[in-house]
Order: sequence, then C-alpha cells, then structure tokens
Amino acid sequence: MFRREPRLFKKKYFLFFALFAVLLIAAGCGNDNAGEKKGNSDNNNAASESGLPKQMTWSVYDVGSGGYAEMSAIANSLTDEYGTQVRMLPSASGVGRMIPLRDGKASIGKLGDEIQFSFEAIEEFASPEWGPQNVQGYWAPISPFGLGVKEKSDIKSIEDLKGKKVPFISGNSSINIKTEAMLAFAGLTWDDVKVVELTSYAGQGEALVQGQIDVASINPAASSMFEADSKGGVRWLEMDPDDKEGWKRVEHVASWFFPRTIDDGAGMDKDTNIMGHAYLIGGYADQDPDTVYELIKAFNDTFDKYKDATSTLYLYSKDEVLTEPRGVPFHEGAIKFFKENNMWDDEKQAKNDELVERQKKLQEAWDQAVKEAKDEGISDKDFPAFWLEKKAELVK
Repeated sequence: MFRREPRLFKKKYFLFFALFAVLLIAAGCGNDNAGEKKGNSDNNNAASESGLPKQMTWSVYDVGSGGYAEMSAIANSLTDEYGTQVRMLPSASGVGRMIPLRDGKASIGKLGDEIQFSFEAIEEFASPEWGPQNVQGYWAPISPFGLGVKEKSDIKSIEDLKGKKVPFISGNSSINIKTEAMLAFAGLTWDDVKVVELTSYAGQGEALVQGQIDVASINPAASSMFEADSKGGVRWLEMDPDDKEGWKRVEHVASWFFPRTIDDGAGMDKDTNIMGHAYLIGGYADQDPDTVYELIKAFNDTFDKYKDATSTLYLYSKDEVLTEPRGVPFHEGAIKFFKENNMWDDEKQAKNDELVERQKKLQEAWDQAVKEAKDEGISDKDFPAFWLEKKAELVK
C-alpha cells in the first residue's frame, strides 16, 4: 500500500534542495566575477591607485564636433593609463549638455557658455524649471573668437560695422552673446547694425563669401573660415587689449570674455588681437573635491598621450589653460591642483570667493522672485522677464 510522506517531512526536503540550488548559483556567480576581476586586475588596481572612479559619464558636444573629438581623446588616454571607463553623452545644445549634469546622470561636462548662462540664470536658464545653478569650473582651455571680414572689405574696425550686415544665429545664444560683446567693444549694439538671421554657425564662411553677411562672428580656426580665406582672403577686426573702456563694455555684456592674441587663424600671418573665452570642463559644486583633483591631475599626467590627437588639444596643457576665475568659480579640487603647481594666488582666490558668494545671492534672489511671481500670478511664459528685472534689482 502506498504510504504518503508527512507534509512536514516533504517541506524539509524542499527547503534543503532549494538552499542547495541557491548555493550552486551563488558559487557560479562568484567564479564568474572572480574571473572578470582577474582579467582586469591591472586596470582595476591602476584606477583605484589613481583615485579616479572606475567608471565615469561625461556630458559632451555632439558627435563630429571638435569638443567631442577632444574629450574622446582624453577619455581614451585615461582608459589606457588607469583603466577608467568613460561613457560619453553627446548633445548639440547647451541645455542638452546641462541636463545630464543637473539630473546626476553625468559628473563632468565639456561646456560652452551654457555653464555661465546656468550660473547666472539667463537666456534659456531663466525659465522656471532652471534658475541659478551651483556650477563650477574644473579645467579651462581657452578658445579664441573674433569678427572676420573679406580681405578686400572696406571695413577696417569694429566701429565700421555700423549699418553693416551682421549675423544672428537662430537658437544659438552662445554665439550671439559673443557677437553682442564684440559690438559693445566699439560702443555698438544690435540696433546699430543690419541683423541677418542665419540658421547655421558653420555656414558663416560661405555666407561671407556670397555677400549675405559683411562679417562673420566665429572661431578663427573654424574650417569654414579657412575655406573662405581660400576664396579671396579674410581679415580680422582687432580688439586692442589695452583699450580698457572697450573691454569694460565687453565685460558688461559677459564677464567671462577677455583679450586673446593668436596667429594661427584663417588668413592670419602675424599676432592678431581678438577675444578669448574659457571652453570649460566643469560641473556642479557638490562633486567630491578629491575626485575632481585626481581628474585634473590625470588630465595633466596623460597630456603627452593625447596632445596631438587634435589640432586644439595643446590648449589643455597646464601652461595654456585659464586659471583666473571668470563667470563661474573654480572647484576646490581644481584649486588644490592649481596651488600645487604654482598656478594660484591670493588675487585669484579673492575673485573666486566673490563668485561663490554671488551664487548664493543669485539663489536668494531667485527664491524671492519665484515667491513673488506666485503671489502675483505671473505665468511661466512671463516669468523669465520678471526674473531678469528682479535680478537686476537684487543682485549687483
């Protein structure tokens, strides 16, 4: 006669076999992980010893851009040297590059003027969903910018642009604020020129050749300007670095622009005085200081590995980068590196402290503006103008 086992007895057997299966699975996973660690042991140890995270995510310019190429070369060097794996999040827009940083999906950004815009809560960042961002610079390669005309043009100075055709790039606040600042150098505004709206920044070279515009507002190293130079020559309208009043007007438009002298732009055969700005690598102030320090140190230590990967990476040398705080403060991790390499002084520290304090004032003003806008029923559409008016009143 078939005898049924007691339910308790069957339950014990079930638990025993279940536990045995779990142990087998765990052992298998353990062996896989052990094999993986063994295979990457050198890289893992190097990454640990360097102080860099084993994985990083960077927010960068769009694929195919110079900024993307530069950061790719640096990322490859860090992987080769330390085993650090870098994931790139490309975007063609400033807001698109800031969002991963704000949302914590990226820790490092290769950024244009959007980092200053977000710090000040201006342009696209004056909207209710943004406001002043507590962002800081980590490393600051310098990029040149200028106003280029045809070689045979009768325009000899920025003052001569009055009444001339000047480009305004649709949806590109970063370029347009530079144009505005350079016009201000000569005491001009958008109202003094004929504004020509273009959809492409890179298309300025051809637009200049075709006579659609009288001047290009562009990086002199842009390929489109070398092409324009090959079709009749280009010349750059100079900005005297000793013109204190002119540069005061520039800084009134944007405090992060400064004099820059180069000789390797399209059509240049000698030193040419134009404008410069920091092409920042940065992120939020709450990034771990040790991590930022180790990253900058790694940039410096691996410089010889990546410096020739593009024509502009020489600007990432510690002997070339900007160390004067402009527009946004430097992160304490970066400052630690600067101090160790005699790149910092009391004057720079004082300027940095002022910018840190400015961020606090901007946030306080923003909070007040948000509250008042709510009380007064200001719509989201009208809020940016309301905020900029309150900002001018509350933050000097």
